[in-house]
Amino acid sequence: MTRERLRRVVRTATAARSSARPFAPRRPAPSRAWLATLCGLAATQTHAAGGHHSVDDAAILDPGQCQIETWGGQRLVHLGPACRVGPIELGLNLERERGADGRTVRAGPQIKWAFALTDTLSTGVLASATWQRSDASHASLRLADSSVVIPVTWQFDDAWRAHLNLGRDFHRAQPSTSHSGAALEWAALPALSFVAERFREGGRNAWRAGLRWAATPALNVDLSHARDLRHDGPRGWTLGLTWAFAR
Repeated sequence: MTRERLRRVVRTATAARSSARPFAPRRPAPSRAWLATLCGLAATQTHAAGGHHSVDDAAILDPGQCQIETWGGQRLVHLGPACRVGPIELGLNLERERGADGRTVRAGPQIKWAFALTDTLSTGVLASATWQRSDASHASLRLADSSVVIPVTWQFDDAWRAHLNLGRDFHRAQPSTSHSGAALEWAALPALSFVAERFREGGRNAWRAGLRWAATPALNVDLSHARDLRHDGPRGWTLGLTWAFAR
């Protein structure tokens, strides 16, 4: 995302701030989905800033704009449509994972709000919930996880942006865990940028590095490699596409 677009998003968010109302508690993926993503079979919650990256940015779609994000691999496929509605961005996360115990499907809503602090600094709130059903449990779709995250974005140069996330993941059958991370984004060329992030999600710590290619003004292609910080932890590649359009 360019600095010009960040400022445009920040301005529209600021204009709507007076009429915005607090909303109930974005996405981090549940721990199993995050693990599959990290293994490169498809993190959790977004968006650096967009797509399958775990650290989200403090920006939302332009008024009247929608997008579809998708990423996947050998076992996990994710689809995430979203639209700007008034001062907020409403989205839906859909996932299907194949494992040794059968198939698992997940679905849940996502809400995001962003506003400007200064001309180059913005923040916001994002929240999500995930319902899950698996062949192994033979249970109906039920609430598995929810999350609340506060993203902060600082555009400190025309080509550089930094992102910080602080939040919490709430699990149905386990204690809640912290959801945090930091990312650095460099726009090396108008159509090519690089992202490096370090994050904690689903009770695990990992890093990710990748690139984003703007194939057209409306289509982005993301490729990244992620690795758990444990020596024997999972690692892998993720490929994603993001298509933006006016509704």
